[in-house]
Amino acid sequence: MATKETREEFRVLEAYLAKNGLKHSKQRETILKHFLDTSGHMTVDDLHRVIHRKHPGIGRTTIYRALKVFVDAQLADSIELRDGLTRFEHKFRHAHHDHMICVECGTILEFVSHEIERLQDEIADDYGFSIESHRHQIFGRCQKCTRHAKKKNP
Repeated sequence: MATKETREEFRVLEAYLAKNGLKHSKQRETILKHFLDTSGHMTVDDLHRVIHRKHPGIGRTTIYRALKVFVDAQLADSIELRDGLTRFEHKFRHAHHDHMICVECGTILEFVSHEIERLQDEIADDYGFSIESHRHQIFGRCQKCTRHAKKKNP
């Protein structure tokens, strides 16, 4: 059953498709429904595993193309990591946040820093630059991987 937010996201997609002369498809609708039912940072393969159980006819390429449309429609955001895999997360009506990404295990930690936001606004002002969006990603090792590395190399 669709929630109020989900119905609104379907309306956003419909408006985006109409504005850009793209066709509505049941497959995109199905992919959006399943994407909205997930949480975290999903790869195309992650989402394909979820969708394939009920809709074996929807392939990875279709899911990838749909996710790109969702990004363009501002419903999703994409994150490219050093492992070469793109991950997608919900964007519509979600608060801005940044990411710390473990280069060892791939864990993605979300964080919000009002200090970082304030500093980048100040820096942009100093340069007469108008920020439209930004993406802040910090690469390193999570606590678990740091502890593991210290045990291996005391």
